[in-house]
Amino acid sequence: METKTTLFKKQDYLPKALSLRLLNKRISSVVIGFMMLAGYTTAKAQTALVIPDSNEGSAFIGPYGNAARQLQMIIDDTLLTSLVGKNLTSISFRLPASTATSWPPNSLTMNAFDIYLSESVEPSERQLNFAANVVGTQTQVRSGSLQIPAGALTVGSNPNNFSFKINFTSAWQYNGGNLLIEVRHSGTGISSRSVQAASTSSAGYGTLYSALWQSTGDVLQGNFTQVEITADGPLGTNSVKIGAAVNIYPNPVKDMLFIKSGQEFISYSVYNMAGQKVSSDKMTGKSINLSRLPVGSYVLKLTDKEGNTESSKFMKN
Repeated sequence: METKTTLFKKQDYLPKALSLRLLNKRISSVVIGFMMLAGYTTAKAQTALVIPDSNEGSAFIGPYGNAARQLQMIIDDTLLTSLVGKNLTSISFRLPASTATSWPPNSLTMNAFDIYLSESVEPSERQLNFAANVVGTQTQVRSGSLQIPAGALTVGSNPNNFSFKINFTSAWQYNGGNLLIEVRHSGTGISSRSVQAASTSSAGYGTLYSALWQSTGDVLQGNFTQVEITADGPLGTNSVKIGAAVNIYPNPVKDMLFIKSGQEFISYSVYNMAGQKVSSDKMTGKSINLSRLPVGSYVLKLTDKEGNTESSKFMKN
């Protein structure tokens, strides 16, 4: 999508109504640009979120391995704020850009492809123990066989499309917190197929996301399979509200960002859209000086004295 920006000189005779229309158009352009940066992949309904929102050249065979596997993907809540209150309905994976042909060559059926969702530990606290990473109760949102039509995972783009959705048999409402996606499958029965992934040395691995897997041997650390998560309604574009009683303003911000909340936050961290921490400090009041940040989109993570966190995306002018 091409965005055309026109600069106007201030003119005293410009009608007030026209000025307001021009301002609204500029605000709309900012919102659309922010949504693209934040990883929204469906332009009309904004119902899909990609984690992580990058185009790395790494790969992982976990979801479509030829033999039975169990794998977990752990995602930090700072990447999921737009999904809060939404019903998650499917996940999808895509082929690496270097892949020459669509997959599978012929339709196939995986005898079992079960998916479980729950909250999780922090990515930095992930253990090579499936049960230890689960917080609360796991909910099985999909069970049974998985039929994959010939050529369901397509090629020809960079990055390739998330062309095959694995739909849940029951929706699961995400209400905040770190997310754990666990897949247990029986194997494809043919040669394994790698999908695009973020490597263990990527900027966000171990802080914003992490992964582990097991086949027949030990539980191992793995690359994080890039995943598209689909919700049942439009994703929120309001990047101001970050908790039940927490708001940040102004947004976009130029210098000082103010926090309106009954909670007492003791520290903050700011991440860019690549998952890199670009700023952090202790807090003694209700404002943060962001004047030194470059223009762009960021995620703010606030932490209170109990270790609870609140997060939101914001824009820096």
